[in-house]
Amino acid sequence: MIMIYLVRQGQTDWNLFKRCNGVTETFLNQTGIEQSKLQAENLKDVRFDVCFCSPQKRTHQTCKIIYKEPIVFDGRLIEIICGEFEGKEETTEMMKQFWQAAANGDKGTEKVDDFMKRNFDFCDMIKAEHKGKNILIVTHAANVRAITYYFLGMPKDYNFNKAPIKSGELITFEN
Repeated sequence: MIMIYLVRQGQTDWNLFKRCNGVTETFLNQTGIEQSKLQAENLKDVRFDVCFCSPQKRTHQTCKIIYKEPIVFDGRLIEIICGEFEGKEETTEMMKQFWQAAANGDKGTEKVDDFMKRNFDFCDMIKAEHKGKNILIVTHAANVRAITYYFLGMPKDYNFNKAPIKSGELITFEN
């Protein structure tokens, strides 16, 4: 059995002000640092066999606070590429336009199917190569949705519009 500890990176100012972040490099704010310290405390007694992290700066910051051993950076864990929408306020209308564009990879966005495939490829690797291990994964909002969907068995009624966890939070899966 694999035990997966999935952490969404701590809060950034763009999270706070509801800006579409994507692959734009932002840094944790003070709240994000405190959230990461809280997860470090929550996880202090867990012995991880491996830690995977998005190479983006906000996840790297989060991960370094939580985990003091070597980190495996995996490009499949970067946030979805939001193209022309990066930095824009996440209004209902903007998000609708973003997901319409991302359905086909328009306006500089990453195609949703490609995003899901790279996350599922990552999850397939975890299942194939890390049986019986404790795995820490630190990544972003959209990735958390995709990874959660995968490890819940891809339920037909899964709501991709609802975040399973907020910035700096943790969810676990036994697989």
